[in-house]
Amino acid sequence: MNRSLTDSLAWLAELERLEGDVFVAPPSGRSARMFGGEVAARALAAAQGTVSADRAVHVAQAGYLRPGNPSVPLWLRVARLRDGRAFSQRRVDAEQDGKLIFTAMFSFHAGAGAFEHGDRMPVVPAPEELGGVEGWTEAAAVWPQWLLDDPSVELRPVPAAGANPAGTRALWYRAAGPVPDDPAGHACRWLYASDLTLVASIRLPHERGSRKTWLMTSLNHTVWFHRPFRVDEWQLVVQRSARACDGRGLASGKVFTRDGQLVSSLAQEGLASPIPPVYKQ
Repeated sequence: MNRSLTDSLAWLAELERLEGDVFVAPPSGRSARMFGGEVAARALAAAQGTVSADRAVHVAQAGYLRPGNPSVPLWLRVARLRDGRAFSQRRVDAEQDGKLIFTAMFSFHAGAGAFEHGDRMPVVPAPEELGGVEGWTEAAAVWPQWLLDDPSVELRPVPAAGANPAGTRALWYRAAGPVPDDPAGHACRWLYASDLTLVASIRLPHERGSRKTWLMTSLNHTVWFHRPFRVDEWQLVVQRSARACDGRGLASGKVFTRDGQLVSSLAQEGLASPIPPVYKQ
């Protein structure tokens, strides 16, 4: 990958601020259907525009209500719920064509000193030892085609035998190009990336061969930001699904920096729909 590329995810924070705390994001036109991480990241960018710079997001809790259209502007309405001595809370509602398609709660914290601990990163091959998604035998059954063609991120999946404990899937991730030294911008880009592969891990135990038979749709998504980290450096995303039933499944994940620091945790519920044979790819 050419690391001299410019910030390929800068468009996520390109918002026009209207009267009050209303923002408009121009159409991205990136796919036939709006990717959930896109609306979540843009909602966070809008919320960040109403919070003082000394407070960093520590949790995002999102609900996907309707499919989004990437060819239509996205209206983002921010509600200032609270500004306390150490915390600020915001709700962001995203609308298209007068309909609510997404809502999220964001909490920001000024930080404090206390005890610290964290899970250990599993022992896996380094990203330089692995190939990209396009060369992985499970790629067609796991990853959507738009992800394989997305130049803004680089993924290096870890073979199943190289991720512990058994049943876990892991991959290295980084943004395809340097990102400016702005912690808020890195958080916004990570929220985008956090939706790339997590929900797909729910169907992993049930896919056979190179053709996927189940379509996963995100219902809700929670991301915890434990400490700032750079999205343009390699991060190991370790994900698994503990349960699937009644047409829904739950996936969880942990994100480690290359030196083994746990910097983010995430959970996502997805709806499983069988893909009609005529549409299977």
